[in-house]
Amino acid sequence: MHSARRTASSHGHRHLVYGLAIESDFPLASVGDGSSSSEGLRLRLVPSAELRRRVGELKADPADWIEHIVLGDGSVYMKLDGIFETIVSADGGDVACARLGDADQRTFEANLLNFVLSAALTLRGEEPLHATVLERDGRAFALLGPSGAGKSTLAAFLISRGARLVTDDMLRLTFAGGRAVAHHGPHRLKLFDDQARLLLPDSVAAGHFNGLSGKLMVEPREDSTDRARPRPLAAMFWLGDPPQPDEVGSARLAGTALARALLSSAMNIRYHAPDRLARQMRFVARVAETVPVHALAYPRRHELLGCVDGEIRRVLA
Repeated sequence: MHSARRTASSHGHRHLVYGLAIESDFPLASVGDGSSSSEGLRLRLVPSAELRRRVGELKADPADWIEHIVLGDGSVYMKLDGIFETIVSADGGDVACARLGDADQRTFEANLLNFVLSAALTLRGEEPLHATVLERDGRAFALLGPSGAGKSTLAAFLISRGARLVTDDMLRLTFAGGRAVAHHGPHRLKLFDDQARLLLPDSVAAGHFNGLSGKLMVEPREDSTDRARPRPLAAMFWLGDPPQPDEVGSARLAGTALARALLSSAMNIRYHAPDRLARQMRFVARVAETVPVHALAYPRRHELLGCVDGEIRRVLA
């Protein structure tokens, strides 16, 4: 694991990830140092009891594996047993958190950042996506799909063939100059152990097991790219169901199919503000105007990943 560069601030540590300047009470090992950004948030460590007092008697859905409660002031409370507890302010600018149980620093950090930053961005009016983004030959592209669709395995294969990792798990997509751009996330990829050893064997030794996901968090080869600069997104690929008969192919999505793919890729699926769906549909329309989204169909077999790579190259050409 590379050591994070740290910049001291009046609040302790300053980092930059997803284009957000984070002022934190504690260092973040998986993201780089801070730099100038007009967008940011404050990450504070507080006693768990302080968070529970604010929640009071409100209850989360008992069937959900994470506690998620929208408080009366619009802030969002989340708790993941044994790892973290947090409240994100209604404007997404302040995060109070507590570390729970005996989770190690990297597991605590990886899970906290995923949930906190997706909540903060959603509260600010953005729509982060559950996606992995890669860059090759100066062109960035995103892999979308539900958990288990094969995003990380395909990403690892493409990295083994020269692609570079932009972000894994969460894509912060913004729009500038008529283009969609992807912001860099933490430089780590989550893979099941057997896939990591098969596809990125040189990264396994420094990998770290994430007990929540059951995956290794590995760092692909050191990336010297300027991670403060967002990458123009050339295309997105929705990893749909394997085709029948077995074949590799893609088709551009539009209309209802496009909306379904993007809505089902929302990173934050628990926040149900009255205007959320209308906002999401505006986001779908903006994506449709700026970046092509293709359904990428292929049998989930390692011997065909080279053909999948070829199809991605064809679309991006």
